[in-house]
Amino acid sequence: MTTPTKLGFGRGYDERQPVIVLLDTSASMARPTDRPRITELNRALADWFGSVRSQGRLRARVEVCLITFGSGVRVFEPSGGALVPAPPAADAQLFAPIDRLIRPELTADGYTDLLPAIRLALELAARRHRELTAQGLPALRPLIWLLTDGAPTDGAGRALSADDLAADAELLRQAEERRECVFFTVGVRGADRAVLEVLAPKATYMLEQLDFGEILQFLFHSVDRVNPEDTAASAHQQVAHGAELQAAIAGLIAGEL
Repeated sequence: MTTPTKLGFGRGYDERQPVIVLLDTSASMARPTDRPRITELNRALADWFGSVRSQGRLRARVEVCLITFGSGVRVFEPSGGALVPAPPAADAQLFAPIDRLIRPELTADGYTDLLPAIRLALELAARRHRELTAQGLPALRPLIWLLTDGAPTDGAGRALSADDLAADAELLRQAEERRECVFFTVGVRGADRAVLEVLAPKATYMLEQLDFGEILQFLFHSVDRVNPEDTAASAHQQVAHGAELQAAIAGLIAGEL
């Protein structure tokens, strides 16, 4: 019989793959009024958390941290099962095995204050990788996924330009070069691709044809497409190939309906 670690993993599954998911919960996610995107995302998250329990190999090694951003940044605290304001310092206990996560109820409000969420994600990724390594566990590079339907703003709602994003884009590139993370963005229904590509020039995917459930499954299975020995550029290429295939399949299915 295996003895669980404090994070809930069995000893037979030592390899760890941290995944940080940044979810846009700004006011635009409450549209359209007859079919709010936030409602679709809540439903998709519930289905996603349920489905991964049947996928043993990935379930055993993937640990997830959920971050939301609107007018403020919040993070899911596994011990309390709720979204809480972002802590002043990175905390490894914000990661949990994916099959132990309980879906938080997301609500849409406020602006799209993205940059503080990215900075928190970078801090969490670097710290979690260091902690796993210090514990003697094989720690794969954390993957950071951003899912948004709009364009970033500052805390007062002012739209950010490419120049405004340049410093944070450089932080992302440096973190990837240090092998502290691999960063991806997914834009849906109205996202500003040009702005997102400032942050992820080779890893921005516009998946308007996919619903949130399909996007979350794509995100989860992309873990298998990232070779721990690859550079960030190679990882981006592998995941991009998967995105192209999934979008093409979705287009074919839509054409047959």
